Amino acid sequence: MSETKTFDILVVGGGMIGSALALGLSRQGWHVGLVEGAGHKALVQAPDPAKTVADFEPRVSAISVASQKLLEQLGVWSAITAGRHCPYQTMTVWDGDGTGRIEFDAAELQARALGTIIENRSIVRALFSALVESPAELIDGATMTGCQRVSGGCRVELEDGRTLAAHLVVGCDGANSRLRQWVGLPTREWDYDQQAIVCTVRTSQSHRFTAWQRFSLTGPLAFLPLLTESGDEHFCSIVWSQDTEEARRLMALGDSEFAAELERAIERELGVVEAVSSRFAFPLRQRHAKNYIAPGFVLVGDAAHTIHPLAGQGANLGYGDVRALLDELSRARQSGLDPANALVLERYQRRRKGENLTMMATMEAFRQLFGRDELPVRWLRNTGMRWLNQLGPVKNRIAAEAMGLTT
Repeated sequence: MSETKTFDILVVGGGMIGSALALGLSRQGWHVGLVEGAGHKALVQAPDPAKTVADFEPRVSAISVASQKLLEQLGVWSAITAGRHCPYQTMTVWDGDGTGRIEFDAAELQARALGTIIENRSIVRALFSALVESPAELIDGATMTGCQRVSGGCRVELEDGRTLAAHLVVGCDGANSRLRQWVGLPTREWDYDQQAIVCTVRTSQSHRFTAWQRFSLTGPLAFLPLLTESGDEHFCSIVWSQDTEEARRLMALGDSEFAAELERAIERELGVVEAVSSRFAFPLRQRHAKNYIAPGFVLVGDAAHTIHPLAGQGANLGYGDVRALLDELSRARQSGLDPANALVLERYQRRRKGENLTMMATMEAFRQLFGRDELPVRWLRNTGMRWLNQLGPVKNRIAAEAMGLTT
């Protein structure tokens, strides 16, 4: 029988959130292990320069200023921005079934950008490259088969027969977290009966370093600006959330027909859609764990909460979790406390649960508001958007909140 390897903290899931947390914890001096099923060697391989829509990863994130600061503190932001990335200076949001329109501008906030669009794999690659050089121990290509509470912490069992023990196990294993299920943390969740279609497109006009979002009754469409290594401004990542039946119809179209639908949906703001990459669709479901913590265990990121992608805040909420947990565990280490100390974990949960629930409720309210066609509702949302667009201080406060510039 193999010997059990013991850690102070074991992070399960090496995506954008888990790898950032493991790196931060290792910098604090904790003995950290990171379990990653995909294997970090494949993740650190740099992609070839982008020349066509097929060269971009379909999944991207709109990294806020607050999340950027975290990645700067972890020492990986320069590595991330050494590769493909696209800061956006403006954001335009409008009602496709009315006349309401809001435009946000970084210049009005005296900021260089509202955020940065980055392919998810670029963030993971930079984090894993830093982890390889850190004291953290990477457990590669490992499949978990169980997790249970034991005296002094938790024990994780791997498919190859190895066992890992830790005072604290952190579940960063995504929306369908097996760890959350094994530990017995229930969730509140519901299906939106929508799917999000993601792909990369090339347009005849420059995106003008603007994030575009058009709302319709059947769901929002976002064009997020991308930039090649050579500076080509004609690529965008799209996230098109549509009712399931409509999403299936769109996915069944050929590329040229789908491109024509996109042109109509975005009202030709970027001219002709010249090329479309392979498309992917995934079902949308809101999910929130009733509790983020259990003895010796804590949830972070999508394992704790998932929201509708209409505002692109999923990754930023996850990095908010990382910041709070790193802060609480740093205080615990300075005070000589066990990382699984109940008061430490309860403080983390208090800091994050309210903020995450507020964002989730806000996104649900937006979805409901734009998903209704009654004349009074249409009048209210369009009048409200026009009114808000004229109120600079209020509008800029909303933008600053989303960017993480407020305290």
